[in-house]
Amino acid sequence: MEYLQKIDIILRILFGSFFLALPFFAISAPIYQTAIGYPNGEGIYSFLSPICHQYPTRSLWILNRPFALCSRCFSGYLGLGIGLFAIRSQYKYFKRLIFGIGLLIPGVLDGLIQLWSTYESTNIIRFFTGLSGGLGVFYITYPISVLTNKKKGNVK
Repeated sequence: MEYLQKIDIILRILFGSFFLALPFFAISAPIYQTAIGYPNGEGIYSFLSPICHQYPTRSLWILNRPFALCSRCFSGYLGLGIGLFAIRSQYKYFKRLIFGIGLLIPGVLDGLIQLWSTYESTNIIRFFTGLSGGLGVFYITYPISVLTNKKKGNVK
């Protein structure tokens, strides 16, 4: 195995585990609160509060309690983690950049339309635009798989 491939695998495991752990924690907070009692689980909400506004009306719910991340952040981190573990793109970085920007556009448009009008998107729309955005961020920020394929001549 080449040196860059080993680095690619290590980085994918580290970052993918981190970004998949965030949605796991978001789900575990309400479950933990329901199982153990109210004050418990607040530490998870506090831990995730710097990376998300956590508005209950914009969050998915389980067991009559909101996730510790809003639906867009939840699915965005989920999409980024899935991208790190599951996507192996062999395209040049410019194509990946264009594709990533295209995946980010629905979330940006949804947010801007809400800002500029009385439209209010649903949590399902926020979930799918977040998932798309997370995958878009992956395509934009993770070019290492392209580097590992250059020596083989597999880049399209």
